[in-house]
Amino acid sequence: MRDIPSIIKTLLSYQSPINTKINTTKIYEKYLEKIKLKNQADEAILKYTECIEQYNSLCLIERDILTEKQQKEQKMMAINQIHVFDNKVLKNYNEFNDKLQKLIEENQNWIEKEWIALEKKWKKWNSEEIAIFIGHTLECKKSKVNQFHDIVKKKKIDEIALLKMSKNDWMDVFDFDTFSQACLIYDSFIQICNKYPIDVIASEEGVPQRDIPKEYLCPLSNSIMNDPVIALNGITYDRSAIMNQYRNIPNCSSLMIDGNLKLYPDYSLRADIQNFLKKIIKQAKPAFCLDILFSFLLGHISPSIMKTSQYYKKNSNKKLNQSSQKGETKKKKNEFF
Repeated sequence: MRDIPSIIKTLLSYQSPINTKINTTKIYEKYLEKIKLKNQADEAILKYTECIEQYNSLCLIERDILTEKQQKEQKMMAINQIHVFDNKVLKNYNEFNDKLQKLIEENQNWIEKEWIALEKKWKKWNSEEIAIFIGHTLECKKSKVNQFHDIVKKKKIDEIALLKMSKNDWMDVFDFDTFSQACLIYDSFIQICNKYPIDVIASEEGVPQRDIPKEYLCPLSNSIMNDPVIALNGITYDRSAIMNQYRNIPNCSSLMIDGNLKLYPDYSLRADIQNFLKKIIKQAKPAFCLDILFSFLLGHISPSIMKTSQYYKKNSNKKLNQSSQKGETKKKKNEFF
């Protein structure tokens, strides 16, 4: 029994190192667990930080996307407004274009109408109308037309002077930039004269028409010939008419030799025509004589001119008869007294 306390003491002495060893192992395990938890926490914090950064980046991207979306929406609104405006402008343009085209056509028709009227009265052109003819033919500006007008007034050019002017005369008088312009004016004036030959018709009714010998008329222009020539087909034409229209004659190649139109002047027929015209002029009044002169210079005397000559001849014969009757009556009265 006396050994029990010593045994207990001995056991107690063994108990203290065992407890200490057990505590140290637990502490070390806890330490390791703590380190592991700390590492996990650090990893979690790092991941959280990365997530925050990604979130912030996504927020920035979203903000940029929203901003870009708003800008695009504004642009689309602006584009839609421009589109609406463009459609309105296009509609107005089409309406304006239609009106403009209509005005252009009306203006062109008016110009053509006025030009035809101007052509028809070419033998009564004044200085302004001559300048308009030149300016319209050459498509000049108004200032140039005014220059032509001053030249016409200064040189006192009338329709008779125009008939006598050659291409060189046109060039010398109006001082065109090129000789081709003078040629164009000359040819245009001749075309107008041929298109609207001087044609005098008696205004009184019942005036008989005098027959013109058919051999005096050109078969192409149906006008009295100015320069009759005989072609290789044996038919007589006016020189200017066949020179301009020989291609319209059937088998026109038969009229040519070595590619050149062969014509022979008929002086005898020309003399007969001139004598015929002299007789008409003797029967006509001075104004009518001037018309015949114009027509003969152009080589186009229409058969209707002869109507007036017959009328003048008829009236002149009446006046001669009346004069003779008055003379006989007066003679009888003198014999009576």
